[in-house]
Amino acid sequence: MSVATLRFNKSDFLGLGAINYLDDVIINSVRSKQRVFAGNIVSIKDEPNNQVSISLVLGVGLTEMGVTALTVAGVEHQEAFYSMARMAGFPKDKLHVHGLNSTDKEMTAFIPFKGLLIEEDETVGDVQFLNRKSLLEKLPKTVESEKLTGFLDADGWISFHCTAPHFLEAENVAIEKADAFLTAYSGLLKYGYSVFDGDFIEWERTRETINLKRQNHILLVIPTNGAVWLRDLSPYKPSQTKLRPTISIDIEAVIGASENFYLPLLIWNRFRDSEDYYVVTIGLWQIIELLSSGIKSSIEFTEEQLRGLASRAVANLTEEEKPPILAAIKRLNERPLMEKFQKHLDNIQLVLSKEERELLSKFRTIRNKIEHGTKPNEPSLQEIKRIKALINRIILASLKQAT
Repeated sequence: MSVATLRFNKSDFLGLGAINYLDDVIINSVRSKQRVFAGNIVSIKDEPNNQVSISLVLGVGLTEMGVTALTVAGVEHQEAFYSMARMAGFPKDKLHVHGLNSTDKEMTAFIPFKGLLIEEDETVGDVQFLNRKSLLEKLPKTVESEKLTGFLDADGWISFHCTAPHFLEAENVAIEKADAFLTAYSGLLKYGYSVFDGDFIEWERTRETINLKRQNHILLVIPTNGAVWLRDLSPYKPSQTKLRPTISIDIEAVIGASENFYLPLLIWNRFRDSEDYYVVTIGLWQIIELLSSGIKSSIEFTEEQLRGLASRAVANLTEEEKPPILAAIKRLNERPLMEKFQKHLDNIQLVLSKEERELLSKFRTIRNKIEHGTKPNEPSLQEIKRIKALINRIILASLKQAT
């Protein structure tokens, strides 16, 4: 079953509490105790006689994931389907494609960039800088020239080998490597001190403006069979018309009353349209910290009280024992972030569900792993959408409470 419709009495539906419309929906049969539908909400309508109609669709990720441009040549249809479904957010363990070849394959990646015009080829480690002439000589002949227009709009290209079982995984590996390499190389070009590793460094001020920036195209080639994957990575968002807010907040009055809402809104603006879990995670916790920053503890020690506590606490300690005790006393007025955030939620009269708390906890784990330099388990596209819907709800509830 690919579509379904649910109807509720409006009072019954509202009695369920605040439902995130981006949550997954599962319908089980009470009689047979079997699942009859699993999918996502695409619309909720107010109908006559106080009824609510909910339209559901299975596989909504395939319709929501827009691809600006994709050219494949010599790619098996199972591979094309698998990689596109993964782009749409389908988890690996939910995709079973008969005949799919999942062995590791060595590929050559070509990544365009701007910021430094490459006149002569150069090799840095296992990465090769290519000028336009050299690139055209290496390009597979199976790709029509008109498909390469965006890819060729660059100052230079880097090329390197990568290994992955599928094109989507190869994309992720290649993009991460390209971003890390171009950032490091930009740092080498911009180095602005007189000495490095004991050597004198020449410098010109024009170097300060250099920034090698990856362009939104990628070309992957499997040398052994000539398979080609060329994609425009630019985000594709269809234009919307005739949309108006379905809730009402006097935004001008809120912003006019306090500038404290400027910074959370500006940070929200930086990542609200992103589907990069790293960007979303960092932005999410910046907003949580900002919204919680004004929360005061119910018990606050004065500076005089803290000095008195410190004096008594270390009276009989050695000099080596004193520092950790004094540092702990200085932090007595501090409160854990989540404790302050919960107080903010109480103040704006917002109660989070068990599922919402679990989602926040997952992204908190991701943030902690990022901060400690370990690679986290990547959330699904739908989880990214749900956490953004949650933070949007918290921001709007905060604005509403301020009016």
